[in-house]
Amino acid sequence: MRATRRALELKARGENADYAAVLAEIIKRDERDKNRATAPLMAAKDAIVLDTTTLDVEAVFKAALAIVNALRCP
Repeated sequence: MRATRRALELKARGENADYAAVLAEIIKRDERDKNRATAPLMAAKDAIVLDTTTLDVEAVFKAALAIVNALRCP
């Protein structure tokens, strides 16, 4: 889904956006970020992870809002 969103963003700006190339770049960047020596990309131990892989923007917002509301109202 991230690659699809990114490809659509690039196309909307009039740039060439090959889905396979966009996906490969995202995978490469994620691996590089996870494995860097200084400040590797990783969730905090107490983080709440919201997997947005298959969600559209509206669904992401609703899911995030539900998490925030659940934490605010015991």
